[in-house]
Amino acid sequence: MELSTRSGDAVNEGAFAEGERLAVWKGTSRVEMPSRRANSRRGMTDVIKPSYPPVASVRRALEILRVLNRLRIATVGDLHAATKLPKPTIVRMLDTLIIDGYVVRDNMCGGYRVTHRVEELHAGYEGIAEVIEASRPFAIDLTNRIKWPVGIGTMDGDAFAVHFWTGAISPWVHTSTLLHNRPNLLTSAMGRAYMAFCGEEERASLFAMIRARSGGSFGPEQETQHNVLLANVRKNGFALRAPQTEPRRNTTVAVPIRHGNTVLASITVSFFISAVPRNKVEERIIEPLKETVNKIEAVIIFMRRGGAPAPAVTSNINDNWFRS
Repeated sequence: MELSTRSGDAVNEGAFAEGERLAVWKGTSRVEMPSRRANSRRGMTDVIKPSYPPVASVRRALEILRVLNRLRIATVGDLHAATKLPKPTIVRMLDTLIIDGYVVRDNMCGGYRVTHRVEELHAGYEGIAEVIEASRPFAIDLTNRIKWPVGIGTMDGDAFAVHFWTGAISPWVHTSTLLHNRPNLLTSAMGRAYMAFCGEEERASLFAMIRARSGGSFGPEQETQHNVLLANVRKNGFALRAPQTEPRRNTTVAVPIRHGNTVLASITVSFFISAVPRNKVEERIIEPLKETVNKIEAVIIFMRRGGAPAPAVTSNINDNWFRS
């Protein structure tokens, strides 16, 4: 992963305004959550006022579906008690959800229940969407503190794909983006962090793919050398990109984001080599990045146990919020 060096005005849009609040369910309580704007400027998809008034019928249908999913089986009366929506509205919403295949009325169960189709709504979540939701406030907070941009990427075929980048709020980079870049598995910090900490079977599979696509330039000797490098990455807990990567005035450090023994993504900080003395890199870059990863991984554990996602804040995050 590389920093852009094209000329232009630096962007510093770290301040996010308070938006209108939407009612959602957290556990068994109805709480207010900040709204999200659908067509925000790049880097500005956090808490701000929506572009247009929310579509009430969509919100009602989603709330009915959320509550029904939580209750498992419910009558119209149960849904009315939980949502305070009028019963005729609930019936219309249920009829629509039945037509679309998300809900059925099951007399054997004594009420309405969701169908297997609700799993489609979750299918795209456990992956980069989940990682970004857990990571976003902490990544923004890290950039606000150390000023350098943070990137998050996941495996995508034979390379990494950068899905998230805080360059828009970093005062030390320009306006071009690294989103959707594809860092090399062998030379990028992202790729090295992933390969170092993924399982042995997956690592062997990745090496086999690299050999097959190298045209003979990557063989057993190169694999042995790279395994030594990856062992050092595991020992140190972080990876650096290959020093010959252009532009050479920049470098990148990466740490894996894991859940148990599974590597979900790699998170990076990129910086100008001349701006951070070599003997200060660990203190200024690596340690803050590792601390951020610890918070993200704890949040992912919490979320997968049924907790709420990370709060939409950009600084002054309470380290212990997810334990409450």
